[in-house]
Amino acid sequence: MSDAAVRAYLAEHGAPSAASAAQQAALDACTVDQVPILQLLYQPCGAGMHGFACGVRWGVDEEFLPSPRRWLRQWGRPHAALCQRGFFAALAAVLTRAHWEQEWDAQPFRIAAVPPRTMGKMVHQLATANYYHFTLGPRQRPALRGSPAPGSRFRPLPQPGFRWNVLDFGGGGREEIDFERLSSMPGNVFSRPLAAGRRCAAVRAAWHCLWHRFPSQPLPHAPARGTAVAQAAEALYNASLAGEQPGGMMQYVAATSVFGAFTQPTQAVRDYLAEHLRAVCHVGGPYCGGGGGGDAERTPVAAVHVRQGDSCDRKVDEPGPWNAMWRPDPKRPGKLTREGVGRRCYSWRVYRQQLQALRAKYGVRTVLLATDDHTGEVVRALQGERDFNWVYLDYPRQQFRKRAWMEFRSDLDENAPFSLAAELELLSTADLFVGSFGSHTSRSVYMRMVSSSRTSQLPPFISVDGYGLCCDFTEECTREQVRGRARPVRECIYRFGAVTGGEQWMYHRG
Repeated sequence: MSDAAVRAYLAEHGAPSAASAAQQAALDACTVDQVPILQLLYQPCGAGMHGFACGVRWGVDEEFLPSPRRWLRQWGRPHAALCQRGFFAALAAVLTRAHWEQEWDAQPFRIAAVPPRTMGKMVHQLATANYYHFTLGPRQRPALRGSPAPGSRFRPLPQPGFRWNVLDFGGGGREEIDFERLSSMPGNVFSRPLAAGRRCAAVRAAWHCLWHRFPSQPLPHAPARGTAVAQAAEALYNASLAGEQPGGMMQYVAATSVFGAFTQPTQAVRDYLAEHLRAVCHVGGPYCGGGGGGDAERTPVAAVHVRQGDSCDRKVDEPGPWNAMWRPDPKRPGKLTREGVGRRCYSWRVYRQQLQALRAKYGVRTVLLATDDHTGEVVRALQGERDFNWVYLDYPRQQFRKRAWMEFRSDLDENAPFSLAAELELLSTADLFVGSFGSHTSRSVYMRMVSSSRTSQLPPFISVDGYGLCCDFTEECTREQVRGRARPVRECIYRFGAVTGGEQWMYHRG
């Protein structure tokens, strides 16, 4: 274990703090040319296309691996990290200010909603539902209210974009699973496990023990209003609010700002992360040192989400094929059929192979890891995986052994919600991703990672379960079928949040 590496990570990714005069001056001096992600707004590829040469049809494949030479050259530019981070901070400030200064729906996103939903699914649905309304465009966006109160007069105001905010009454307590009274049990999947712990005793609403309430969340320091980068952030906000470029990759820049707005961790989560963070250093690399700031330390960081837990009906040693819910039909050549023996999860060997591919292409040496593996096999393996450094959370995972779907569990402790929030924050600071896009949590991690990008490209990724980013788990996901649907990028982003009950947040008219 390396305490020095833990301290290095926490020092680099601490809570937002006031900028020094020198830091603020550096941010204010940034130009639009020093924010490469703005090419998605000002110099977009054709609808649905991405890549340095605009040659990638987005959402079709289960991986996005842009040219390593060009990607690394952009990633390593000295102003890329500072100015691009400043742009995303400015965009967060614009979103927050708009929802402070203008009236918005703030309709109740009920954490106690029936049917119950998993923690990861609720986070993803809250963000994608607000993204959906934010980018809907003025003609389609529902009115602020259906009709005025009797006897009143009001002037319609412009809406700032979002529609839902969390309503969480908390309550309940940890107890054994009781399927017969599940829908009437007090509390919800967040409050019941938190009630058994010590960290949220003074907070009635369980959600807001984990994430700050929008728009009261702390903001990172950003370029001052009126500077070039701040004006670019306002331009992107206005373009998104107007419903522009629904097929353009700028949609991901808008979406990451929404995810960030609703998942800013509280001090309780930051304390949990600091208390449970561990690092295993095998080679020189980020957080682990290795040569006085030499080339090994200036390498990109990968995140890996090793999904097991209640998604694991059977473990396999090969990735894919198209997604974990379908398989080739032996009776109908060329056709697919629903999996009849349960969903696949993937062995540690599958994830390790994909990390080795990122190491060969992009020089990855340090990996941020999240897993719900209840056996401890994945964490134990890290001591012997000497090609990488590992940063992860060490907490009891035995409760993730599959007894029932997680949304039907009432016997979890506070490690379940706190680990979700802390690992989401941990992995969001990486540059590249290996995960399972059939998972709401993997998708939320990736959406948060976009705001950590230093390049003009979305973060490179490999999805081991065969899902690309334009197919949901109710559909067949062969490349031909995804191409045939020809969905705009905006729909690719929100559709996964609309399945299994999420459509109520998208299409409800108020």
